[in-house]
Amino acid sequence: MQALLSTSLLAIPALPLLAGLAARSHSATTAGKLTIGAASGSLILVFVVIGGLILQGPHGVRLSPLGMESNIALSLRVDVVAAVMALLVAFLGLMVIRFSRQYLAGDPQQARFFSWMSLTLAAVLTLVLSGNLLLLMAAWVATSLFLHRLLLHYPERAGAVFSARKKFVVSRMGDGFLLAAVVLVYHHFGTWEFDKLFTAIAAGHTAGLPLIGLLLAACAALKSAQFPFHSWLPDTMETPTPVSAFMHAGIINAGGFLVVRLSPLFVHAPTALATLAVLGAITAAFGAVVMLAQPSVKRALAYSTIAQMGFMLLQCGLGAFGLALLHIVAHSLYKAHAFLHAGSTVGAVPRAALHLQTPALALGLLTGSLFVAAGATALTVFSPATKNESGVFAVVLALALAYGLARAWSAGGGVRTIMLGTAAAVGIAGASFALHAGASALFSNLPHIAPPPVLVIATGAVFTILFLFQSFVWRAGHHPLGRRLYIHALNGFYIGTWANRLLGHLWPRHATESVRIAIPAPIQP
Repeated sequence: MQALLSTSLLAIPALPLLAGLAARSHSATTAGKLTIGAASGSLILVFVVIGGLILQGPHGVRLSPLGMESNIALSLRVDVVAAVMALLVAFLGLMVIRFSRQYLAGDPQQARFFSWMSLTLAAVLTLVLSGNLLLLMAAWVATSLFLHRLLLHYPERAGAVFSARKKFVVSRMGDGFLLAAVVLVYHHFGTWEFDKLFTAIAAGHTAGLPLIGLLLAACAALKSAQFPFHSWLPDTMETPTPVSAFMHAGIINAGGFLVVRLSPLFVHAPTALATLAVLGAITAAFGAVVMLAQPSVKRALAYSTIAQMGFMLLQCGLGAFGLALLHIVAHSLYKAHAFLHAGSTVGAVPRAALHLQTPALALGLLTGSLFVAAGATALTVFSPATKNESGVFAVVLALALAYGLARAWSAGGGVRTIMLGTAAAVGIAGASFALHAGASALFSNLPHIAPPPVLVIATGAVFTILFLFQSFVWRAGHHPLGRRLYIHALNGFYIGTWANRLLGHLWPRHATESVRIAIPAPIQP
């Protein structure tokens, strides 16, 4: 049994790796079959190791050419966190590669695309299954480099080249922080193995963790496109849609996964967690506002991802690591579907902003709060073992329900619309608390800490302001200030323009005209 599990664990990333290496020398049809077969095999093997996890508990495999006592080793491990992420990545990888066969039909570089996509899938699977920090760093860098090749699938497009370079620069900055953290971990603990590292921390060996936590937080923020290093993400829309789907659903979450995987370390780095919470709240607010002004579906989805990644790191910063992992799974599935389905919106008529009536907003706030209070009470009564996460997430859920109810009650569809909207709100509240309870039980081994009250209050205030902004955004066109805000939001408040100009000076390899195409002038009112 142990031999089967070890072989299966090694084969999960090995199959797409071998398929990616072989695909380039075959025809597009054969390359597609190879990579789809490898992704399917990896998904099946993930179920095998999950079965072993259920029967035997966490297990792993460690191979080292320098001896078993060496710190340089291929070390893979499966626990609940790794199993959930491996299942998610393998499933998304298979779906995206299958979609790519039709999307890129007739493309002369289709075999090369399948090669890089399969190699990227192998790198991400290695990342989530890594059993030591050194292998995680190697997979982290490999994922970025393979993704860079996918972003350059159309090298004749100056905009694609420029955005890929911007991401390359940001990623190398993140790699530098990760490398520094890896060196410090070995200096203080003498090991990179997660099991030994977590055991030492549990025994009270916490020297150097505040600085290591800050370095890892910076790395996670850069990987997950946090403000103000976010502008590369919406600029990569010239890449094929399957790349966007896999990048937004399976790769950009790596920052949050890094924090969750090393959560036993982060609980001893409160400054790092506070930094993640503040940065995540700012990024969530920024992404949500800019998203509302984007006319392009893919750019709106990109800013939605930025906002969601901000909220995910905010959850990590507040110590809700289980909820953050649940968020990763939910966002990945939704965003992959949204990108792969984006083509169906071509020709669709955009909907005008809905006039939300003030009484509907007030009643929505009251009703949403009652639903959340009822759900929290039921959760306490029927699942007392559920971790009591920060109350700010209950506030966010109440505000979301209030906005949805206000839209339903302001739509003018009569009693039927009101009843359907109310039923949907009840269902969403119930599903949210059920998922909360499930995540708390499934990820019970993750640490849990109480965040500082000032962070909770500040975060609640940020989301309350966002609720008010979205509720009255329909009035923006009726006021000069609103029209100016729309123009600034449409341009991403010019953060991307400044970043483009800086990169144009640092990496001026294209002709002036190409750079000018890559750096469009801001839209003026």
